Amino acid sequence: MMKGWMKCGLAGAVVLMASFWGGSVRAAGISLKQVSGPVYVVEDNYYVKENSMVYFGAKGVTVVGATWTPDTARELHKLIKRVSSKPVLEVINTNYHTDRAGGNAYWKSIGAKVVATRQTRDLMKSDWAEIVAFTRKGLPEYPDLPLVLPNVVHDGDFKLQEGKVRAFYAGPAHTPDGIFVYFPDEQVLYGNCILKEKLGNLSFANVKEYPQTIERLKAMKLPIKTVIGGHDSPLHGPELIDHYEELIKAAPQS
Repeated sequence: MMKGWMKCGLAGAVVLMASFWGGSVRAAGISLKQVSGPVYVVEDNYYVKENSMVYFGAKGVTVVGATWTPDTARELHKLIKRVSSKPVLEVINTNYHTDRAGGNAYWKSIGAKVVATRQTRDLMKSDWAEIVAFTRKGLPEYPDLPLVLPNVVHDGDFKLQEGKVRAFYAGPAHTPDGIFVYFPDEQVLYGNCILKEKLGNLSFANVKEYPQTIERLKAMKLPIKTVIGGHDSPLHGPELIDHYEELIKAAPQS
């Protein structure tokens, strides 16, 4: 999330335009575009632009990032159903903030599992009211959402879709708990709120530890063709990692 938020104008009824594998589907405030094979990026322009991801597996769908609210989650689900009739199996809360966990109630209502690390779950339980209040301070129209906790909790890193979706923690950064998600077959890395074009909001960041977290990511030497930034424009090469490291190293430390 970022300070100085402005809601993108959303006029008229949502009109869906779909093309299946090899293309994209779109609504007035949200789109779903293919990155590589079964890996798609979500560009969510409700409230403040955030980018999430969807993986279309053999037996069902994995959503990476719950989106802002139950309503935005519902809009994303409409787009998912234009690409595949398979069920949404699980949704990953990649951190405890509203842009990554606000849609939990909707996903649970359709029978999807909401998945997170224990660190994220614990922060949601203790700090959800604070983060909703922070969101509403910048965006008064954002709903006063009740807490909806993940119902599948991992003590550490985890894999889904038979290892084709890998979630891992490299250290504190934008939030204490944020995770990366890697798609090894496609060599795509989801940077979550940790990696993006602009410096962004640092209200909850550990600015001192942030560069070390990025260094630990680089030390993993993952084969990466594409990095998806969590905000701003989504599609980048692996150079986004160094780019954001330079930005955070230049940021003032409180």
